[in-house]
Amino acid sequence: MHLPFTVYSALLDTINNLQFEEKPGKGADLLFITDEFWLQDTAVIDHVCCRRGMHGVSLVFAHHLNPYKFICRRIVAYADVKKAAVSAHYMRRQAAKDQRGTLSVTSCFFNLNLS
Repeated sequence: MHLPFTVYSALLDTINNLQFEEKPGKGADLLFITDEFWLQDTAVIDHVCCRRGMHGVSLVFAHHLNPYKFICRRIVAYADVKKAAVSAHYMRRQAAKDQRGTLSVTSCFFNLNLS
């Protein structure tokens, strides 16, 4: 594919002028990445799903008062469903701040109407 000279020169002008148009970011723009204090009050939910013949283990960290605030992380994948289930169980217990499992998230928090 060949770009015409006018298009190429316009592209170079745009790239050269980006330094005048962009603004440097502030520390508050990325504060959501370092703001992990809410993870202390999360319920950890293990999830095993089958995709392309492998059973993937994911952990979902959901705040017990605001379940819409959650993070889902894929951890590992196994070929055997039993290994995946056992691994998910122990990973959930290890990741949970509350080892007893008293923090939980139920569907009533979401106000779903399934009728």
